[in-house]
Amino acid sequence: MPKILMLSDITGLGPDYHVGDEAMAEVAIERLGHLVGKENLILGCASPAKVPETYGIKAFAFYHTPDDVLREMRWKKPLSYLKAMATNLYQVLKCDKVVVCGGGNMTSVWTGVLEARLRLLRVANFFRKDIYLVSQTIGPYDENHRRHVDRVLKHAKWIGVRDLNFSHTQISKPVEFALDDACFLEKRHNDYTRGISTKNAPFACVSMRKFGGMDDDDVLRVATVIEKALSSNNVNTVFIPHHAPRGTEGDIKLAHNIEHLWPANRFHLVDPIPLASSLKALTVDSQFVVSMRYHQLIFALSTGVPAVGIYVNEYTEAKLRGSFEALGLKPLVTSIDDVQQNLEPLISEALESRATFEAAALKVQGNARAISERPYRLLADVAEYAHPVASAKEDIKS
Repeated sequence: MPKILMLSDITGLGPDYHVGDEAMAEVAIERLGHLVGKENLILGCASPAKVPETYGIKAFAFYHTPDDVLREMRWKKPLSYLKAMATNLYQVLKCDKVVVCGGGNMTSVWTGVLEARLRLLRVANFFRKDIYLVSQTIGPYDENHRRHVDRVLKHAKWIGVRDLNFSHTQISKPVEFALDDACFLEKRHNDYTRGISTKNAPFACVSMRKFGGMDDDDVLRVATVIEKALSSNNVNTVFIPHHAPRGTEGDIKLAHNIEHLWPANRFHLVDPIPLASSLKALTVDSQFVVSMRYHQLIFALSTGVPAVGIYVNEYTEAKLRGSFEALGLKPLVTSIDDVQQNLEPLISEALESRATFEAAALKVQGNARAISERPYRLLADVAEYAHPVASAKEDIKS
């Protein structure tokens, strides 16, 4: 069996758990584990301590050091510099193939992640290791990064993207479209999320993040509009955080800053954050979803739950639009600048289109699954039309 080196920006279940990245990585790990055995997988990430316990595979520290910082390390921290270079060399030599999975981090938006990955992939190219990218959003890039990405990925065996209308414009090499891997994550309630669902029904799921140039006033303005829209639909709010560094920052801190906008007992914050599979189950129980988070939309759309997205900039607009377009749906999205006039009409349109959302979600159980599994079969040297990597699960809301 081939030995496969995985790169994914995850931590395993703990205070820095990131729902979207972990959801995709979990699917990738389970698929490859089924095909080649988990003993033949090793995953590089910045915080590897919890990965073996959460997913049952080996992991090593792969730090997202930008190129300019690494250059300074040559004379300021030469031993750290040599260790970083040696780690890339050692891990590439031990593997047969390299796969970048679990997220849209091949972009100039996340400079350190992109540049660190490109450095390792250059080593992989030198030693003629097959390179695969799966379930990515490619770009946007500044011109320097675009040239480097084109050069490094020129001979990649597979560049899999999860959007129809953006990533292919960001790179010279042809890309392969498939639904986001998180579409195929099995939903599994635990007692914690089942209790939240029962206590708050009927409810809508909300996810927010302080993206880009948003300030506190922007957050409060958007949250005020969301509260008004959900109240007018007579549903409670279950706020699903996707990332809360140290267990208290990020989305959870944001939620505490906005909860005063809701009447008593109408706002429930999911804290602590459980596994992505449990959050997907919670999403299926909701009436609809309003999200600034891409993967909260994926959880909804892949299970037939009506949803509306709110974006901040070009990068988030591309991702949110892509989540709808991937399933053949009209992108029901609005910018934070237009949310006040657009949100309620978009929610009404989504609810009136419930049957359309449910029909679109059925694609997840059909040919789309086989298309999504193809790069994993290639990685594992398995016949393309062998039995499914994992049994199809009925995740559509009933």
